[in-house]
Amino acid sequence: MLSTLLTNAFSLATLPARLTLRSVRALAMTPAEVSCLLKDMRGASDQAVQEIHALLASVDDEMGRKTAHLSNADKRLAAELALQAAEQHLSMAAINILRAVWLTLNSTTQLPAEPSVRSIKHEARGGKEV
Repeated sequence: MLSTLLTNAFSLATLPARLTLRSVRALAMTPAEVSCLLKDMRGASDQAVQEIHALLASVDDEMGRKTAHLSNADKRLAAELALQAAEQHLSMAAINILRAVWLTLNSTTQLPAEPSVRSIKHEARGGKEV
């Protein structure tokens, strides 16, 4: 279940990027290629809808079996705990993303500082400063 959830989440998360890439390519296409692109986009959209429905059905089935013995009050309490856990995980995920962005931006090689104009003039005048 978890691997299916992660696979579907990744597939759904990358769907906008895949659709954007396809739509950008459409700018330089012939009408026949645009028609093929639209067909592919419809197919990708239909596939995403099918994946969402399958994911929801599997979650419904699994949770129905796992919580059949719980009362409504217990289910509400479990839901609150699950939401708190999700909030903490999302908060940490956001922080980790910010850390990754910061580390990526600050890990690039810094270019050496250019020599100052004064030292260039100094060297050009035979050692005499202007």
